[in-house]
Amino acid sequence: MGAASVLLGEKLVSPTLSPPIFHCSAGPDQLKLVQIVFRHGARTPLTDSYWDGVRWEAGSDCGTLSGALRIALTDMNGGPQPPPSHDAVQARTQLPGGCTKGELTKPGQRQARELGSWLRQRYIDKFGFLPPDYREGLVLGRTTNYRRTTATLQGVLTGLYPEAQQHVISIQTAPDVDEILFGRTDSCDRLRNLMKAQARALKESAQTDKRIHELERSVQSAMGLPEDHRVHFTDLHDALTSMRFHGKPLPQGMSEDLLLAINHEATRRMTSLVAPQASEQHGPEMLRLSMGPLFEQIVGRMAAAANGANTSPLFMYSGHDTTIMPILATLGVQLKDWPEYVSNVVFELWERKTEEGQSKHYVRVLYNKEPLSLAKHPQGEPIELEEFEEVYLKPYIVSAQQYREECKLTFDHTAPAPSSAVGGGSAVQGL
Repeated sequence: MGAASVLLGEKLVSPTLSPPIFHCSAGPDQLKLVQIVFRHGARTPLTDSYWDGVRWEAGSDCGTLSGALRIALTDMNGGPQPPPSHDAVQARTQLPGGCTKGELTKPGQRQARELGSWLRQRYIDKFGFLPPDYREGLVLGRTTNYRRTTATLQGVLTGLYPEAQQHVISIQTAPDVDEILFGRTDSCDRLRNLMKAQARALKESAQTDKRIHELERSVQSAMGLPEDHRVHFTDLHDALTSMRFHGKPLPQGMSEDLLLAINHEATRRMTSLVAPQASEQHGPEMLRLSMGPLFEQIVGRMAAAANGANTSPLFMYSGHDTTIMPILATLGVQLKDWPEYVSNVVFELWERKTEEGQSKHYVRVLYNKEPLSLAKHPQGEPIELEEFEEVYLKPYIVSAQQYREECKLTFDHTAPAPSSAVGGGSAVQGL
């Protein structure tokens, strides 16, 4: 087979389904475009609510690994980087030992490079889709305006093209109010008020939920907290996840079962705020206002590549768990566990020439390097482009004009702010 050619039926095929893209003798399948969205790597915690007695050793976890590629961060028009807002506040907060809140650690940078190495193995070594040496315009990258997402994108690029030290690779970012990689609650009144409604519902249900009260008592007992101490499950999950990943000691009473229960409760609360299911009352509209602008770009790039446009073959989007969660929700995936550091969703566009000489285009979706099982495609098989757009993304795609109009709609301004349900003032849009 030639460069970037492979038969798509490499695995996860059910003989009873036999979609037309498998076992085709009309010629090889051609990979046309790859788009990957990933969460940042391991970082320091965003909260100090549960940080007593835990200290970071200066110079151990924080700092920059050697050998990183050089990058130039610009705005979406190639101008200077816009001033960070939420990230600037985190950067000013020092943790014991010299690190700052939300900082990508050295282990997190290694995770990013490992993801880049996997991209190299798959798209250079296996499929021959990308050339082995970096070229200008080969990869386009966009990151949220946070240090940890920028450094993660830098790490992924380093793992993909470790020898490109002579290049300075430009990557783009946008102010938080113009971001498309998380829900813009500060510039979309409608989304903000829908999230308030979700937060109010969470708060009201928690007041009478015996399961949650029992879990709170278990956490209080395990951590030696007073009975009147309110447990912010998302903040607690954030702290424990970071501590555990970096080998920090956990509270002695923290069992595996309790860690898992905290994970599930934190995930339930966060998905309710940023990634509700389409079956929920406000789910479709919230997902549309959160991910619609991003999906318009993803689908638009697929359409351009399918129509033969001369475009960069690889696009990278560096975001957060609050990026991955709603993407999976739009695809009908119901998360039980919080997406791990560097969790990623890959959209591959493939082309097949039929016996009549026509082109058929298919989409393959991977989650954390494996084919993603979807509701109408449970075997992870490739999906025709038109079907993929119609079945999974059409309800959520929104143009810039539509987004502006829909964001102006009013709702309920009396509900509590989302942070009351998330806990501890966590920034929902950039975790």
